[in-house]
Formats: sequence, C-alpha cells, structure tokens
Amino acid sequence: MAAFLIRRVAFGALAVLAAASIAFVLAWHAPGGPAVGLGGEYGAPGYLEEVTARLGLDRPGIEVWLDWMGRLLRGDLGVSWREQQPVAALLLERLPLTASLTLGAATLAGLVGTVLGVATARQARWPLALFSALHAVPGYVAAQVLVLVFALWLGMLPVQGIADARAPAAGGVALLAERLRHLVLPVLALTLHQLCFTALLVRSGVLTQMALPYVTAAMARGRSLGAARWHHALPNALLPMLTLTGVRFGNLIGGALVIEVAFALPGLGRLAVTAAIARDHPVVIGTVVLACAVAWTANLIVDLVMPMLDPRLRQPAP
Repeated sequence: MAAFLIRRVAFGALAVLAAASIAFVLAWHAPGGPAVGLGGEYGAPGYLEEVTARLGLDRPGIEVWLDWMGRLLRGDLGVSWREQQPVAALLLERLPLTASLTLGAATLAGLVGTVLGVATARQARWPLALFSALHAVPGYVAAQVLVLVFALWLGMLPVQGIADARAPAAGGVALLAERLRHLVLPVLALTLHQLCFTALLVRSGVLTQMALPYVTAAMARGRSLGAARWHHALPNALLPMLTLTGVRFGNLIGGALVIEVAFALPGLGRLAVTAAIARDHPVVIGTVVLACAVAWTANLIVDLVMPMLDPRLRQPAP
C-alpha cells in the first residue's frame, strides 16, 4: 500500500506540473499580454514596457517558466497581478462555493441516477434513448432552459448571484436558506449531464448482472424481481460506476466553472474567467493547478475505496 501511494503521489505531482506547464504556455502565447490586460492597449508611452519589466516578463519564456515551476514545487502559487493578493488566498476564498456546487451535483446525480437506472433496467429501449439525448445536452444549454422555465415563466427561483442584493441583510438560518435557494438552478443544471451518465451506466450494469446465473439462482430461491435487482444486481453494477465517477470528477469540476459563469456565482469559475480576460496569468494557472489536484485526489480516493468494496481487487496480480 505504501508503494502504491508513493507511486500515485509521484504520478499525480507530474500530472499537475504538466497541466500547469500547458496553462503557462497557452497564457504566454495568448494575444495581448498582462500589460495590456492591466492598463489597456493605449496606455502612456513606455507604460507597457514598464509593466512588462516590473512583472519580470521581459525575460526569455523558458526562464520565466522555470521560475514559476520552482515556486510551484515549493507550494507558492504567486501573487495576482490584478488583485495584488496571494493566489492561494483568492482560491481558498472562492473554493467553498465551487465545492458546494460540485459535491451537491455529484450527490444528487449519484442518488437519483442510481434510482432511475435500476427502475428502467428493462429491455425497453426508450430509457436508453431518453437518457442518451439528455446526456448530450451541454450544461450551459440546460442552464438557460432551467432559467427560462423556473425563473421567467414560473418566477420560483432566482437567476444570478448567491444572495439578493435588494433584500435586507440576513444571518443564520435565513442566510443559509437564501444561499441554498440561489444554488438550486446551478446544481440542477450541473446535475443533468452526470445524472444521465449514471443512469445509463447503472441501467446497463443491472441488465448485465440480471442475466448472470447467481441472480437466476436467487430468484429460483424465491426472491422477487425487484429484490433481485436492488439486493443482488445493483451492488455489483455500482462498482464500474464508482470507478468512472472518479475519472469523470474532473469533468464535473470543469462543468461547475461554466455553470458559475452562467449564473454569475462568485466561485472559481468566475474568478478564472475574470483573470483570463485581464491576462492575470498567476490566477489562471493557480485555478488549473487546483482543479487538477482536486480531480487527482478524487481518483485516488476511488482507488483506495474500491479494494474495500470488491475483495477481488485485493488479490495480487499473477
């Protein structure tokens, strides 16, 4: 186990450094530059050169990259050029909202998707067609449809932000309820894609397990069809879903960043978009590093949990 953890941590660190390097290269070669983003294209004579020199970007690209990677290895994400604050502090300030959105969508998609997958585990083809069609809907399209229905037509839920600026300041339970109310539509928009994927995977897994002899034997001993699905087929069908859920957690984080922009939520997504527009490279790269680290951690947790759920994975390879 110790060797496994050391190997996974080493590979994870290399993956994060590779993602940070790709983000650096893209930011370095992006049109404009940090000086233009900070002061505009039509600044005073010599202004762009002064800002470039002050930021240390007048050096060769390879030298700047080595400097950034060295600080990253020491756990230093740098300072935001636009906000003049440590990047780590900015990320930690926005992380709770993004984590609430992501974990809420993952939990809802897992629970509802599993129930729908088991309930539709029949030979009929309409569930497959329905879930496949909904799975193909991008998150931002689902967000606009939800806004149209629940905000404009029904007037039930708010559209933007995490609180109503027109309402009097609230605290305690009232503040929590107001924030949860603002998160309903973003969570639903982020949930749809993952929910359909979960339902498709669970449905396919349950159908496969129902055709195996051990399920037939359980039904021959008097188990009902529903009990065979839930108590025998489902536990084995969930194992591949857990593995793929860990792999897809990075997609869920990326989707959360898009949904945050669509609903004007002050999370990591909005921070990253604002930083990209302002050419604030340290914040952009810091967001990429954090997203990769969270996705890698989710995969590591799945790899550690799977042998506990499936004893066959504990056996050494021949």
